[in-house]
Order: sequence, then structure tokens, then C-alpha cells
Amino acid sequence: MYRRCLVFLMSLILLSCGGNNDQYRKKAGDEKGQKEEGVKNKESGQKVENLKPQTSNKELKSPVLDFDTYKDFLLDYGKQNPETLVEIETPLGKIKMRLYKQTAIHRANFVMLIKRGYFNTTVFYRVIDNFVVQGGNSDTWDTQNLKAEIGNYKMEPEFIPELFHKRGAVAMARNYTDNPDKLSSPYTFYIVQRGPIKLEGITYMRHHEGKTITDEMADHYMKYGGAPSLDMEHTVIGEVIEGMDVVDKIAKVETDDGDWPKNDVWMKMRLLD
Repeated sequence: MYRRCLVFLMSLILLSCGGNNDQYRKKAGDEKGQKEEGVKNKESGQKVENLKPQTSNKELKSPVLDFDTYKDFLLDYGKQNPETLVEIETPLGKIKMRLYKQTAIHRANFVMLIKRGYFNTTVFYRVIDNFVVQGGNSDTWDTQNLKAEIGNYKMEPEFIPELFHKRGAVAMARNYTDNPDKLSSPYTFYIVQRGPIKLEGITYMRHHEGKTITDEMADHYMKYGGAPSLDMEHTVIGEVIEGMDVVDKIAKVETDDGDWPKNDVWMKMRLLD
């Protein structure tokens, strides 16, 4: 509770100074509960060798982004920065993930944040076993100041039906309040950790929730797992290609009543290719 209040107060101070008021909310820990972002953490101070250096706004020649400017900037940035392979170091091991080229703007945004050193100030702040591990925020001034420097913006979704919420999918979080266009947060992401789903669950979502789940997708969900209720609700930007055992370890850490790990699970990201 102290951390959530601290983040809120920090955001208000930044707003009064013309900074970012990227406020997050939390719901219950079921699949519907993923539908609003959470926030909190503290910086761990851990370091990783050979991380790409953080660059400044001046070096990037970028403005402070907003909803009117982010798209053109990121489209150009993506052409100049084509990387797709990401390594995340955590206290429980390393995770390797591949960003999808199909979601071009979201990929460019994620790459930009890595190169700015943003994620290195954050932790996995919302952890729900057999659902998701969510990261990319912090209650430290380092994180809040970087948000203010980068910009207060949301991104239009890049929904691609074949990029679904299978186990290991990486997607961007978003608010569900006053967000009818399903705009993505540029800063917070989650990794789907849920295991296999029974046929009854697939049938229910098809017939009662109106989810379009192809037979191929259904087979994957039943064999490997995933979170089909989130399909076409959040933009899927990539997938874990190594280290799902580490994701499972993170999902099982002890948390407080707000799903925040009692021992911070920090992250350090770098681009491999």
C-alpha cells in the first residue's frame, strides 16, 4: 500500500512539473484482472555486463513524445533500429525473447526503451501464478524521470489475429478505464505464463465471450497453454524463445496482497540482434 501511494504521489508531482502522469490501476488476479495495469517497485541496483549504453533525447534527436508525435517518430526509429532479439536478466535467471516485426510501432517502442535504459530501472511488479508476470514499472524517481523525458503517450493497438496469447507470449499492458480504443501503455508489458486450458474453457470463450479461436489456436492452448481471453484486447509484441523455466520461477515467488513480489524481481535488458 505504501508503494502504491508513493507512486501516485510521484506521478502527481511530475504532472505538476509538466512530466508524465502515467497512472495505473489493479484488479483481482484472474484473466479479467489483467485488464488494468498495476504499478510499483524499487530499484535493485543490480548491473549487467555489456549492456548497451543509455542514450539521451539529444542523441536520439527525439522530442518528448505524445499521442500526436509518437507514431511518426517510432516508424522512423524502427527503420534505423531493426533489432528483434532481447535478453532479460533477472535474479532467477535469463529470459530470451523475440520481438515481432509485424507489430512495427510497438517493436520500435520497446527497442527504444531498451536503448534508453528504461527497463533497467524497473521490476516485475505484478506476478500471478498460472496467469502472467508483468513488468516495466517502478516507484523510484529514476523510472518516473525517464518517463517524463520520453513522454506521456499511449499507442494505438496493432492487433494481428495470428499473434495470439499463447504461453510465452509477450504483450503490452493497458488501462481498461476510459480507453475504448484499447490504447497500449508504452512502458509496461507482461509475459503469459498460464498452462494448458481444457476444451470446456475454449468452448465457453467461443460461445459465451465471442472469442475467435481457430482450431489451430485451440490445439495450441490446450497442449501448451495461454490466455485466450486477452486476445484482441492487448497487442502481442513477441514471444519467449528461451527461459520459460525462469518465467515459471518468477510466477511462483511470494507476493503481497497486491501481487507485488516481496523480494523485488529486478530486470536488466539488452538487445542481442
